[in-house]
Amino acid sequence: MSNRLAFWMFMAFAVLCIASCSNSPRELMAKHMKRGDDYVAKEKFREAVIEFKNAAKADPNNGKVHWKLAQSLMATKDYRGAYLELQKTVELDPANFEAKGKLAELYVASGQIKEARLLADNIVASQPAAPEGYILLSGLALKEGKIDVATAHMKKASELAPRNIRPLLSLGNLALVRKDTKSATEWYDKAAAAAPSSPEPLIARGNLHFATGDGIEGEKEYRKAIALSKDKESVRLALSEHFLFQDNLPAAEKELNALIKESNSQRARKALAGIKIEMGKATEAKPVIEAILKENAKDLEGKYLKGRLALLEKKPDDAKALFTEVIKQDATNSKAHLYNGMVDIMQGRVDSGRKEVEEAVKSDPRDIRAHLVLGDLYLKTNNPEGAEKEAVEILKLNQASAPAAIIYGDSFLMRKEWKKAEQVYGALIKQIPKSPTGYMKMGFSRKLQGKPKEAAGYFSQAVALNPKDLGAVTEYVFALGAAKETDKAEKVLQEAVSKDPKNPLVRTLEGKFQAAARKPPEAEAAFLKAIDLAPDFATPYYELGMLYMSQNKLPEAEARFRKAVEKNDKSVGAHTILGVVLNSRNKIDEANTQYRRALALSPKNPLAANNLAANLADHGGNLDEALKFAQIARESAPEDPNVGDTLGWIYYRKGLYDSALPIISESAKRAAGNPSIRYHYGMILAKLGKGKEAVSELKAALGIDAKFPGNEDARKTLNGLR
Repeated sequence: MSNRLAFWMFMAFAVLCIASCSNSPRELMAKHMKRGDDYVAKEKFREAVIEFKNAAKADPNNGKVHWKLAQSLMATKDYRGAYLELQKTVELDPANFEAKGKLAELYVASGQIKEARLLADNIVASQPAAPEGYILLSGLALKEGKIDVATAHMKKASELAPRNIRPLLSLGNLALVRKDTKSATEWYDKAAAAAPSSPEPLIARGNLHFATGDGIEGEKEYRKAIALSKDKESVRLALSEHFLFQDNLPAAEKELNALIKESNSQRARKALAGIKIEMGKATEAKPVIEAILKENAKDLEGKYLKGRLALLEKKPDDAKALFTEVIKQDATNSKAHLYNGMVDIMQGRVDSGRKEVEEAVKSDPRDIRAHLVLGDLYLKTNNPEGAEKEAVEILKLNQASAPAAIIYGDSFLMRKEWKKAEQVYGALIKQIPKSPTGYMKMGFSRKLQGKPKEAAGYFSQAVALNPKDLGAVTEYVFALGAAKETDKAEKVLQEAVSKDPKNPLVRTLEGKFQAAARKPPEAEAAFLKAIDLAPDFATPYYELGMLYMSQNKLPEAEARFRKAVEKNDKSVGAHTILGVVLNSRNKIDEANTQYRRALALSPKNPLAANNLAANLADHGGNLDEALKFAQIARESAPEDPNVGDTLGWIYYRKGLYDSALPIISESAKRAAGNPSIRYHYGMILAKLGKGKEAVSELKAALGIDAKFPGNEDARKTLNGLR
């Protein structure tokens, strides 16, 4: 090796050593800490997180580094990451009582009360002069509903740190919980005096003004807060939300458009797009969403909003693809889970939809809309206990939520707990006396209790509050009819017709009432008038088909139901009833096509599933497929003897007599007058060697109807047993 080469190799080695020495772990940590501190000063918390993470890698056992990382993570609302870093901070630096306080707050938020209390007691015992422990104890007391205890602890915290505005603001909030607006104002004023350059007391006072209906003073406080705040964007966005809640849409849009124009605010664009979507203004939302994604094509919020837009434009497959993409990149995105679930439910995939909505609630327990969707779904799937639980969770977040109160009341109504249901509906009437909803719900309760006259009284009040609500008019008319006040019902109906004679919905109501009153010619005329007024409206075709069925006019019924499904291919009822009519006319293959279509739209439809299963079993179909549909029907309608009979008979056809026996036995008891079910029961008994019981059942079947389908097989088996 030449001396020159050796020299340069030595120099390179020396440079590497110097570089290595200059980048020692301590120095790397210090460098990243400084960068992180600089980003925090500029309120660029995401960038700060990256620097503090690098500092933690360089010096993993430094409690101060983990504490700064935890604070920055909280500023970015990454509470899961903050939780882990706070645990690490407390482990490395047990004397950091502020970190212990923050960790305990997260414990409270996640329901880990025992852990939070241990930390709170530890802080109070170790640092009796520090406010953090008492702030924590206040939060725990509030969680338990002990408002007075929470207030006492928070007052102690404020005495220990009179210049700390956090306890003062919390005392104002606690006063609001007690509905003591005067005390709340006094505490907020003290906070403003303690920190005149802080926007937080002004925001609190603004919130109070908005909450009490004084929007003008609320906006004044917010404008002062904006002038003082470093994060003007967030405060202005909050102000736009207040305008929105006050139904002052022009002011909300003006504020958001100003933010977009002045600072190219993506957050304002997203808020504006959300408003447009909620209002159903797809054409106005579209350019805003396009601008969001033009700025950043990978923006998940933008993709989520694009999914909402696709849903609004009736493109559910496009919407689902977008929501799925968002979830893949952010599994904790509660809104994407919620709407992904709603698409599934809309398209008949109820089980997967429910799981998605449950995931949305899990990801964000404070998402009221997710709780509402889940509560409503539980009601529709016969789970009143689940619905009650969701309603309670919403009411914890917002005591004035009328939709939650309705779900809460309906959960009792479903369980026939009339008194509890009516207590809720009565409270709803007191809360919003000018809304027809409470009266309608009370009317439904009385109707279900078999008290039509009392129901009519409540429906009458609902109609008085909203005469154009055809649903209320319908309930009122039929309640009067059930109460045998036919003349009054006819008068109310004719008033509705005279007010809006060209409304096909009104004419359909007229037809349904006349059909119920056993006036077929008048009913037929009304349905035909509705069809003439709205040829593409499926309901009158359906109702006319039902009328013809009741008159045993099967060809006419078939024609009307075919027209109904032609006009609305997504009508589960029309497809199902058309299948029933075709079955009655012995058009089995065509009937099965209709049942399959109904099940594609509503996979757990018991009538379609049961009839399809029976047809497959009785007409040479696949018995395994028949069993699948029979089990679906049984799950949806476990008390229906016809459904039990179908399932039991398929077990019989498959040679599973022991499985068939208890099901058919139960059905035969429930429908003792049904010859087919008694025949099936007798055949199973015969196969199991119970000759005497079999003879009794087969004789009973033939005694009810000597010509029922299967009568010849029954006689043959009976003769063999004799």
